[in-house]
Amino acid sequence: MAIGLQDTLFDLAGRSAIVTGSSRGIGEAIAFRLAQHGANVVINGRKIEPAEDMALRINARQNDGFGKAVAVAGNITKPDDLTALVKQAEAAFGQIDILVANAALHIHVGPSQDMSDAVLAKTLDANFFALHRLSQALLPGMVARGFGRIVNISSVAALFGSGNYHSYTLSKTMALQYIRNIAVEHGAANIRANSVAPGLTRTDMAKSIIDNPALLARELSRSTVGRYGEPEEIAGAVLFLVSAAGGYVNGQTIAVDGGISIRYE
Repeated sequence: MAIGLQDTLFDLAGRSAIVTGSSRGIGEAIAFRLAQHGANVVINGRKIEPAEDMALRINARQNDGFGKAVAVAGNITKPDDLTALVKQAEAAFGQIDILVANAALHIHVGPSQDMSDAVLAKTLDANFFALHRLSQALLPGMVARGFGRIVNISSVAALFGSGNYHSYTLSKTMALQYIRNIAVEHGAANIRANSVAPGLTRTDMAKSIIDNPALLARELSRSTVGRYGEPEEIAGAVLFLVSAAGGYVNGQTIAVDGGISIRYE
């Protein structure tokens, strides 16, 4: 007898998820794969049209066992937009079991002397405070129900020092520690909080590197696999963490980076 999806460790039927920044790139791949495995998914982006297009793609696959999708526009740097995101998500699906904090900003490259307070504040709002504010809103319900999964999409850049990416790496590193704290605080309530740290991945944010032969060669010289990653490969790690397969993983940072972070020479 064939084994169905419901018999696997990756079945998400009956679960609902918010994935920020899910109308394109890594977030799009994550939302699609969670829905493919049965989860209802809230598609979020700054503009409603791409989010609605993504939701339509998922909803067209209902006969294939996909969960449902709704689109909610919002700017993750604005607390009121995050509050509205949670309210609309709960109105659509009731309880929210999974949060994937994927949307991020990378708006400053250069020496620390040139990093203004305004740039740092905006970067922290996107890359740290959005995770914190959404977690604060969703954790009480997760704890009450005895189930919750929070995944922070970080970056391998948060694992190293940088002379150019000051605000970005700082914000991403703060989020890593926040996830560890949540894991300790709520692990006994069946909450799992983890981070996924992608390496160079084919996204709009990485386009300037991928399209520059010299920069790409420098990046790949550190790789153990000789190529950049695909959004689907990040989605696979997230699917593992939010499903039963990852139930014994808590407070960890999983680098999906082609081995860049383990290479000494």
